Amino acid sequence: MRRAGALLFSVAVLASLGDGAIDAEARTGGRVLATGDSMIQYVDAALEQRLERRRRVRVASDAHVSTGLSKPSLLNWPRYAERQVRRYKPRVTVMFIGANDGFPMAGRSGRSVPCCGRAWQGEYARRATRMMRTYNRGGDGRVYWLLLPQARGGSFRKVFPAVNAGLRRAARPFGSRLRLIHLDRVFTPRGRFRSVMRYRGRLATVRQPDGVHLTQAGAAIAADKVVAAMDRDHALGRRRKVGAVLKRAFPLPRRSSPARSRAPSGLASR
Repeated sequence: MRRAGALLFSVAVLASLGDGAIDAEARTGGRVLATGDSMIQYVDAALEQRLERRRRVRVASDAHVSTGLSKPSLLNWPRYAERQVRRYKPRVTVMFIGANDGFPMAGRSGRSVPCCGRAWQGEYARRATRMMRTYNRGGDGRVYWLLLPQARGGSFRKVFPAVNAGLRRAARPFGSRLRLIHLDRVFTPRGRFRSVMRYRGRLATVRQPDGVHLTQAGAAIAADKVVAAMDRDHALGRRRKVGAVLKRAFPLPRRSSPARSRAPSGLASR
């Protein structure tokens, strides 16, 4: 009877604590910002499914189609990132952008630099660094920036590696506060384009007919990689299991150490 009563009591306690305290990420009150150009659009929905519905972490989507770091006339991303941080105050930012880049950029000297050499990569890195620093929020935010998987053809084949090279340069100073998600290695190992790939034992069509964007299945894989990186970093809090929750809610009393037996007065102990 005592065991049954204790079991029922424990179940009632766990129910009152809620599922989120048992096997989900600890609630942080923070927000995940998923942003970028059209590349982020399916990925943001996949992140919402994994984080908001399953783990009760809020995901805000802010996609701007046809924009790029080399197209400030349409949207100045370094400045816009500052507005995003003021509005969302993200604990984690997931960025996926670059499909519309490749335009000449004017550096600090004012001279226009064409894509896609080292000078262009350096200017791209400078702009990306400013954004990364903004999203980092002085150490209060983490950034997960997705690298571009190689495209099937056209000028994208030249632009995408240049964008990725610029992002690698930009990410160096940030250490563990910024992670590059290497989707180029996931979807296009050694630069080899694949529209279909095997993932977790199943074949999946991962690229859209344009040879640039990810399909919903591809976006789901990308979201898996992002969430796995977040989990490794404990970016959204550590998982708390049932035993830990019960132990914290109902700490056991400390056992007093047993008293040593003493020999009767006048008798030698053996």
